[in-house]
Amino acid sequence: MPLDPQAVAVIERRDSSIEPLFGADASLAERRKRFNQTWREPGPEVSSVEDRLLNGPRGEIPVRIYTPHGHGPFPLLMLFHGGGFVFGNIDTYDGNARRICVGAECIVVNVEYRVAPENKFPAAPEDCYSATLWVAENAASINGDASRVAVCGDSAGGSLSTVVCMMSRDRGGPAIRFQSLRCPVTHRNFEPLTVDPELTPKSSRDWWWKQYLADEAHAQDPYACPMASKDLSGLPPALIITAEYDELRDEGEAYARMLEEAGVTTTCVRYEGMFHVFHMYPAYIDKAREALNHEFDMLRGAFAT
Repeated sequence: MPLDPQAVAVIERRDSSIEPLFGADASLAERRKRFNQTWREPGPEVSSVEDRLLNGPRGEIPVRIYTPHGHGPFPLLMLFHGGGFVFGNIDTYDGNARRICVGAECIVVNVEYRVAPENKFPAAPEDCYSATLWVAENAASINGDASRVAVCGDSAGGSLSTVVCMMSRDRGGPAIRFQSLRCPVTHRNFEPLTVDPELTPKSSRDWWWKQYLADEAHAQDPYACPMASKDLSGLPPALIITAEYDELRDEGEAYARMLEEAGVTTTCVRYEGMFHVFHMYPAYIDKAREALNHEFDMLRGAFAT
């Protein structure tokens, strides 16, 4: 089906809010500024919001902690932002974090991991895992329940979410109840099967990976590219959200099949007529609201078991 009219309206408003990201004369700093200024939907009020600095493997990791109304201890969700491992921060995902906090009735820890190219792989996953470990070990200090931890992210953040699950399994880290992966990046060289290549030219896709990976050999490391994993068993149940008009659609769905084949309970839902990270605009797109409500239902179910 064609792009949904609601999706078209959001894309037009979003794109008109900034100059093109990839102008020939744009510096990396300017590209980040433009990305961070992109129009995004704000989120609802929550009981409290607190910024903290956690000790990480190479310095401090900024996090923003959102607590819902009510009485704890609350379940905990680690949120890893998107932005191609290069852009994004806790501010760009503030609205999304607030919506999860209210919708899933959990504490959300929004993590500002180190980004590339200044910090190549494995800086980002190591920061995300360190933050998750800290939250599990210090849950009581933020009114959280360490036995109920989930991870969530979109695009690059979706990759980091499932990688944190792998790292926790491999390193004997905290038990993670659930992983929610929205339009996730899972492979360095996956060729889309049916998506119009004009949506995201391959040269653009290559640019992101060249910023992130110090060595092309890292594309075979499952902590960089989850689809390179030879063993996905023992990971937590997963929700994978894909969008019809997204270059990452086919690889997200292929990763869902890999999880299922490894015995991981997996729900994969494609939203027709939608674009990459459409879920960020639930007040404007009915299917975004539907996708988030589905995610919140699954998170609450995972936390309740």
